[in-house]
Amino acid sequence: TGSLDPGAFVLAGVLYTWQFPHFNSLSWNLRPDYSRAGYRMMSVTHPDLCRRVAVRHSLGLVAVCTAAPLLGLTDWVFAVDSLPLNLYMVYLSFRFYQKADSNSSRKLFRYTLIHLPLLMTLMFLGKKSEQDKEKLLLEKAVVVQS
Repeated sequence: TGSLDPGAFVLAGVLYTWQFPHFNSLSWNLRPDYSRAGYRMMSVTHPDLCRRVAVRHSLGLVAVCTAAPLLGLTDWVFAVDSLPLNLYMVYLSFRFYQKADSNSSRKLFRYTLIHLPLLMTLMFLGKKSEQDKEKLLLEKAVVVQS
C-alpha cells in the first residue's frame, strides 16, 4: 500500500524493546570473553548502563503492549493477558539490575527466549480482524454524521 500501518510500529516496538533485556543479559555472562577479544560491549564498558537499559526496555514492553489496543490493533484482552508476561520480565530485569550475577542474567536471558513467542502468540490471538476494523469505522462514521 506504500505506507506503514500502526501494526508495523507496534511489532517493531515489541522487537526493539525485547532485544535489550535479551542481549544485555546474554552479554553479561560473556563479558570476560568480549573483553579478551577486544569487543567494546556495553556489559564490559558500562556495566551499570547495561543493567539499567534492560530494566528500561522491559518497562517499555508494557507500554508497547498497552498501545496495541489503543491503536485498534488488538482487543484489550491482549493487553491484560500480556501484562503478567511483561511484568515478570520487568521483575527479572530488576533482579538483574539489583544483583547482576550469572544467575540473574541467565534467568532473564532464558525467560526472554520464551517471552517473545508467547507474546507474539497472544498478539495473534488478540488481533482484531478486518471486519472488526471496518465495523468500528462504520460506527464512527455514523456518529460523525449524527
